[in-house]
Amino acid sequence: MNKKTTDNLAMFRGRGFTLIEVLITVFVMALGMLGFAALQTQGIKFNRTADLRTQATQLTYNISDRIRANVTAAVNGTYVASSQPSPAYDCSSSFSGTATVNVCSPTEMANADLDIWYDSLTTALPSGTGSISCADSDATDADPCTRGSLHSIQVQWQEAEGTGFASQTFSLNIQP
Repeated sequence: MNKKTTDNLAMFRGRGFTLIEVLITVFVMALGMLGFAALQTQGIKFNRTADLRTQATQLTYNISDRIRANVTAAVNGTYVASSQPSPAYDCSSSFSGTATVNVCSPTEMANADLDIWYDSLTTALPSGTGSISCADSDATDADPCTRGSLHSIQVQWQEAEGTGFASQTFSLNIQP
């Protein structure tokens, strides 16, 4: 072999080596991009989970504030519920259909609060439901839920987990 042929072979080998380097670089970059896409997917999933839990917390505190604002109905046990009531009146804007014209009684207000709360649960949370119970602290009196008794508020919803769904619950105990 002469010197010119040897130089051409060396140059040819150098080009092939550069092509292999480029292919390896593209492969490593593709793996990096796949890893980044997986991280993005997990981030979106965790963000959705956090959003649902935030919604559940806010809705629970919303009804607890409504219970504290209407202690008369709380003592009467009106806020104790496991399903949505169907009030035929409006305690938000026109007060139409109430027992006393233009006035909502504490019981009517509690039913309207529960109606709004249950609507919010089904709108904000997937398969969202809720319940409110009362542990009467004084069973000897006539009140179904004596003032200062513990009200337990529970909100349940479905959350994506793995390949299926898992039931989640947020609970809060208050004493109105």
